[in-house]
Amino acid sequence: MLTVHTEDGRTARIDLEKVEQAEAWLARLKDPEFQERITGLTIVFRGVSYSLAKPRGFSRNFFLAEFVQSNGGRVKGGERITVFSDDVQLSVMAHREQRAARISIVKTGKRRFNPLL
Repeated sequence: MLTVHTEDGRTARIDLEKVEQAEAWLARLKDPEFQERITGLTIVFRGVSYSLAKPRGFSRNFFLAEFVQSNGGRVKGGERITVFSDDVQLSVMAHREQRAARISIVKTGKRRFNPLL
């Protein structure tokens, strides 16, 4: 279950496993004004809350949350919340099969030259 926190103090709960709610969430994410109002995202699973707040000191932030299906092999299912802040990507994934989370911070950099073009 995803909880979206906005700057006006409101929260919205979205079940990413339900297709219609997930599609509505993705459509809402395309609105730049909505992206500006998001202050954080929270996933609650097995009594543990995993939150990702809007980072300070960045000029642009883009939030994303998705449900990841398990394939029975290396890919463990769960929910992932991500914020892209300028050239940094912060991601938190809560796994379904076990009480574990994966946290990653990646500096993506800016593409200067693409040899394929």
